[in-house]
Amino acid sequence: MVLSWELPSGATTQSKGYTRDISPAGVFVFTSDQLPLGSLVKLEVSLPSLRGQRSGAFLRTIGHVVRTESAGFAAVADMGFRMQFPDSRSQRSVERTAENGGNKEESRDVELSSKRHDLVSRFSM
Repeated sequence: MVLSWELPSGATTQSKGYTRDISPAGVFVFTSDQLPLGSLVKLEVSLPSLRGQRSGAFLRTIGHVVRTESAGFAAVADMGFRMQFPDSRSQRSVERTAENGGNKEESRDVELSSKRHDLVSRFSM
């Protein structure tokens, strides 16, 4: 899991952790970083791939810290979790676009495909 939050200085920092007790409404994160109560936190949970790809789907949310412990913190998922699937077709198109010198037609196809993909993969429980 990757998490990021804003420091009191205004700078954004990023760290890694492990999930426990994940639900549609929130998650407990094991991490050595101590986030203050109420901190706004962006969370990205990597799921294992079932098709032999390098990476599986991701669960993403923005939430805030509601409880801290010595081993980590609990966060409420303010917008629920959003699932994003890796799209190998779009990745291949991006690679072809780069090889072809940035063909605008292919770039637009990739962008539209990505937008359709995001619309399909949004959910909250």
